[in-house]
Amino acid sequence: PVSSSLALTDIKRNTRMPLSDEEGQGSIFSGQSGRSRGTIQEDRGVTLQDIKLIMPTVLILLFTLFIMVTVIPYAFSSVVKQLQAVSMLEEQQAAAAAAAEEAVIVGEEQKV
Repeated sequence: PVSSSLALTDIKRNTRMPLSDEEGQGSIFSGQSGRSRGTIQEDRGVTLQDIKLIMPTVLILLFTLFIMVTVIPYAFSSVVKQLQAVSMLEEQQAAAAAAAEEAVIVGEEQKV
């Protein structure tokens, strides 16, 4: 325990705080990141390392799409069946109403 606390105090003592904005990250409002401008390579191609770094995200995305395509329709299948049953019932009621209206018209024609 003594050596770990000694190491922490050494780190704290040896840490140098920037004295001015030029040494530090610059002004918050300046839009500069504080990194050296020469180290940023914006026009480099995609490397194998880039692909390796993005693979966990791609796997999570594919797994999520698989869940959306398989589990969610299964979970809502009863709701879909109920909606289909309601539409079939409405069609039957419309057909029955049309048949009843036609029977009334035919009955009136026979009386005349």
